[in-house]
Amino acid sequence: MTDKRDDKTRLVTGGRLTSKNSKTPDSNDSERTPNTSGNADDSTVYAGSLSEVKSQKRDPDATLITSQTPLSSPTGSRTGSSATGSSTTGGSQPQVSALNNKVIKGRFELVSMLGAGGMGAVYKALDRRKVEASDSDPYVAVKLLNDDFRQHPDAFISLQRESRKSQTLAHPNIVTVYDFDRDRNTVFMTMEFLEGAPLDELLREHPNGMPPEKAASALRDISNALIYAHSHNIIHSDFKPGNIYVTKSKGSKVFDFGIARAVSEGSAAHGAGEQTIFDAGTLGALTPAYASYEMLKGNEPAQSDDVYALGCVAYEMYAGKHPYNKTPADQAYAKKLKLKRIKGLTRRQWSALSGALELRRENRTETVAEFYRQFFGKARLMIWALAASVTAFAIGGGVYFKQYQEQLVAQEQLKVQLEEEMAQKLEDSAIANQTQKIEQLVQIAALTPKWDMELRRELLNYENLVSDTEEVNESVRLRVVAAYLKEAKERIANNNLENVLGLLQYASRWEAPAEEIDLLTNQVLTNQEADRLRQENERLAAAKKEADILRLEQEKREKELEEARQIRIRQEVAALEKSLRCPNQVDVAGDVASHLKALESLDPGRSADLRNIVANSLTNCFNKLAAVSPFAADTMLSEARELLPSQGQLDPLVVDYCSHLEPGTGAKGRRYTCADPLPREAMGPTMVVVPAPDNGRPIAISQYEITYDDVADYCTVSQLCDASKYARNYLPIHNIKIDFAENFAGWLSSITGHYYRLPTYDEWLLAATADGASEFPERNCFLKYGAIEKGLELHKTTNGKQNAYGLASHVGNVQEWAYRDNDLVAAGGSRQTPLNECRYTSVMAHNGSADEFTGFRLVRELAR
Repeated sequence: MTDKRDDKTRLVTGGRLTSKNSKTPDSNDSERTPNTSGNADDSTVYAGSLSEVKSQKRDPDATLITSQTPLSSPTGSRTGSSATGSSTTGGSQPQVSALNNKVIKGRFELVSMLGAGGMGAVYKALDRRKVEASDSDPYVAVKLLNDDFRQHPDAFISLQRESRKSQTLAHPNIVTVYDFDRDRNTVFMTMEFLEGAPLDELLREHPNGMPPEKAASALRDISNALIYAHSHNIIHSDFKPGNIYVTKSKGSKVFDFGIARAVSEGSAAHGAGEQTIFDAGTLGALTPAYASYEMLKGNEPAQSDDVYALGCVAYEMYAGKHPYNKTPADQAYAKKLKLKRIKGLTRRQWSALSGALELRRENRTETVAEFYRQFFGKARLMIWALAASVTAFAIGGGVYFKQYQEQLVAQEQLKVQLEEEMAQKLEDSAIANQTQKIEQLVQIAALTPKWDMELRRELLNYENLVSDTEEVNESVRLRVVAAYLKEAKERIANNNLENVLGLLQYASRWEAPAEEIDLLTNQVLTNQEADRLRQENERLAAAKKEADILRLEQEKREKELEEARQIRIRQEVAALEKSLRCPNQVDVAGDVASHLKALESLDPGRSADLRNIVANSLTNCFNKLAAVSPFAADTMLSEARELLPSQGQLDPLVVDYCSHLEPGTGAKGRRYTCADPLPREAMGPTMVVVPAPDNGRPIAISQYEITYDDVADYCTVSQLCDASKYARNYLPIHNIKIDFAENFAGWLSSITGHYYRLPTYDEWLLAATADGASEFPERNCFLKYGAIEKGLELHKTTNGKQNAYGLASHVGNVQEWAYRDNDLVAAGGSRQTPLNECRYTSVMAHNGSADEFTGFRLVRELAR
């Protein structure tokens, strides 16, 4: 078969075949799907237990989907349920393990990825409502839009239209769609869960074509599905083996009406005004190997487009390969490719199939119903119709026609007689040729597996020609048995026992006498055992002598080695103890690791005890070092966890870059400030440690109002703001909602492992006033006195004098959010606050909405 990658759904723009990595429709790459990740076939399928086993053996060039929805979704393949969506290339890839056991809409628990297509991915899901109702079949299939497809302006409408079209097409050979919904920005559709296998898998299992009766059954089902869809004026537009599912008990089913198009405004699936709002054809997804010439050229859809795709599928089912070797119809037409007739089809069936595979619409069968009638219609109907017309003519035609008819009958009888004689001669000739082949093989008597298989095959061919083969079979059997036994006896006599048992096994398959087979087998085994025992005795005697010598040498060497090992153990233990002393930072990755590794190799039995002792020592050292040098403690902890991954006492240890600072020392300089490291070598907001109200635990609070630059890394990760505009902007961030501040604090907490939050008003007031120790701060507040004007614009947060605790810009500039008795307030006044009212104690209620006068600073709780 040809490369199955050509089955992939691609994008068509303006009637031309394109892909993200392709050059032009006529280039050498135009028929290949870009390899973006390596997983399931790009056409979406669904299956039951069979496909779940096979879903991991997909085309390595297939495309997956990535979803960055809140669920961190995976995507889809070849398993057990319904699935839709025409595949596209170059889509983003799913992180499969991330979605396992996630729940959508509080109801559908994603169990496993079933398939991925251009529109999205399909998952096997457990419907919790069915479980609550004790439903014996609680599974459904859930189809999610992927990120790339969701970015298309009509993506949401596309899945909704697919759902509605599929619900409209209620037919036993079309997959049932239950519902269409969304969970936040996750758009999904639920469908029935089926067991069986997709047709494209079955075709790969039958490279020479499916069994005729199975192919005919599937062809009837999928033809009826298309006839029904066409009766509702819906053209499938992406009909292919990957969109056909052969179930175990429900026949064959068609799915993936993701780009199906309505051909008239009056159809049931095409609501009023829908054509002017959305047309799935604008998404431009189709599969080149199954798309008609007109579809590839961008023409309006017609039923004959699905007829061409159905013809391609039917040809593959009967022949095991694509009629034009997966060449797109427009290229096949340009190259003037011709169809190769399928020998197993009748003349009437071939005529119907070739009519469906005409490359141009004007020559092609117009409807699936017409193809069905031509392919499955009864040929005798035409004979009876002809006979009826002849009878009517004879009644009114007179005696002459009767005589003429009798002459035709006589000629026909003669023709039949000659054909029978010729058939008999051909049969006799075939029998003679087959007999000669068998005789030649028996005379050769090569007695090889290949020879044996060929002789049996020729006997089967002979049985297909002759009804009574018992005498010939018996004669051949006796001669073959005699040849095998003769060869076996000669080898035994010459003590050449190699492969004698194999000869006897083949003789048994030809029904050689069991007594003689047993006798010769025992003789071979006896001779073999005698040779084996003699050789074994000689080997044992020599081995014993050599073993005695080696044993004495080994005992001496082991004693010496044990003495040396004990000396080395004592040396390494002493060195390890020395390396664990903690006046300063311990070299965990160097000295400790090398000594521990040496001790483990010298005394593996003490490995667990040694690791526990080392972990306890490093824990004590960490606690001492963290109080004076958090960075050194962090390095030591990382090395310790890498060296001792199974030691649980290291797990709860957390480096706090602020807890070593004395509360209220932030104004002494940068050495008395702290900042948590972030990914990509970034740093969190600069913090100072201040006392807490009511003599509680000290807290760290941002030294400056949070700036645009502080949130730049958060913007990069969340994509909720423009990181390129925020970076290196040291003005306090404003015009944001309270949710932004809370989310930023939550992000810092998740990244650093420390709890960031907005301050309480009491905490803010204590830090701003430095518990009453600070002088009145320099303020950026509103003042207009003659030619003097202040508060016209925001200042950088680093401007202005710090208070005794190290805080700057805590009065004026922007007012800062805090919580007082669970109510949100804005403290400290802003640049619009009149200077005479712009004080520490300036506070007002705030609803958390965005304005240009409000910002915030953050509090971080200390680890100790």
